[in-house]
Amino acid sequence: MSKEYKINFDDYSFMDAEGTYLAILDFKLWGKKQNIIAYFTLESGKKIIAVAYKDNDYHGLNDVELDETVRLTFEKSQSGRIRLSEVGNI
Repeated sequence: MSKEYKINFDDYSFMDAEGTYLAILDFKLWGKKQNIIAYFTLESGKKIIAVAYKDNDYHGLNDVELDETVRLTFEKSQSGRIRLSEVGNI
């Protein structure tokens, strides 16, 4: 029997701080630009959106299963935006 996921996308926002965080993958989907849009709940309870692109092999997000805990690292890009830079297994 498959698990049903009900996600309120309004609860999620983009990350606003650099750093490394533990998070659970709540949901993921393919975006329009061959990217993965992933929805996570951080250890603190904050709900965030992270985007990963094909040019960096999606940071491995295509292999992460729903409800899996991962380590996410966010860094400031050259344009000044906070971006997902690494996904690590726990």
